[in-house]
Amino acid sequence: MITPYDQIELYGLTENGTDDLPIPMDDELQGRAVGDAFEALFGTIQGTGLASEVEPLAHAFATLFQRRAVSLDQAADRLKMKIRALIDAQDGSEIAENQLDEAQRLFTATWEKALALKLMAETAAEAYERETGEHYVPVTGDRTTKRAMETGAVFEAKKMLDAADRAEAERNKVTGTFIAVAGASDWIDSAPIWRRLDAALEKCPDMVLCHKGSRGAERIAASWAKSRKVPQVLFRPNWSAFSKAAPFRANDEMIKARIRGVILFGAGGIGLNLADKAAEKGLHVARIPAPEKERE
Repeated sequence: MITPYDQIELYGLTENGTDDLPIPMDDELQGRAVGDAFEALFGTIQGTGLASEVEPLAHAFATLFQRRAVSLDQAADRLKMKIRALIDAQDGSEIAENQLDEAQRLFTATWEKALALKLMAETAAEAYERETGEHYVPVTGDRTTKRAMETGAVFEAKKMLDAADRAEAERNKVTGTFIAVAGASDWIDSAPIWRRLDAALEKCPDMVLCHKGSRGAERIAASWAKSRKVPQVLFRPNWSAFSKAAPFRANDEMIKARIRGVILFGAGGIGLNLADKAAEKGLHVARIPAPEKERE
């Protein structure tokens, strides 16, 4: 089991508590966090003079998770609206871009926590039903997860909304030739990166730059794209979900996005991983060595 000190060593301290630390796996949330806690509490008082309190206490136990899940879900919805507003208000300034990046980070963390709490809420509701034989109904609102409550009408309505969301995403989808960039985090010379990307843009006028937003070469490439008005697609690593594997998962997502090639600036394990995966797919990989003074 990872202690708080282990987590700090792996992920560092954060200004906003533990939002950047990984969320427990589903089986841990269902088993140890909810199942074991439920059994420890209600298994102790069942068959005693407090047995008549099992039903109301178990209902309150499930409602605790339910209300928090709803609260986080609403917070995620508000952040969605904020992100849309920030997208509309983008003026190319660094301040506006940083505000958008921070809103995206907060949304991802809040959305992932909401999913975890929804799972815990439904697990607690199902434990209540097993323990009491009664159907769990929240004090207010609906159950966050309705695995046993979906009717045909609900299913069809969800399909309709999903189709509408896909249509909206299709309208807003970036089109063009996707070229991925990766490189050394300590790369500081922008001139060779700009020259190489200018040459790539000349060959592919509809170029779309894909990267993870990492320090060094990728940040320089992002500045080039902004200056040349080249669309960018950011594959930000999901640290809270995948921990140390997050950058490699981001590489996988870039490959799935059907990039046409990779430009690798300097050596680096994560960049080399992307280049190797692209080469395995038969994609063109350009490997640009770091300037001599940087290699020294």
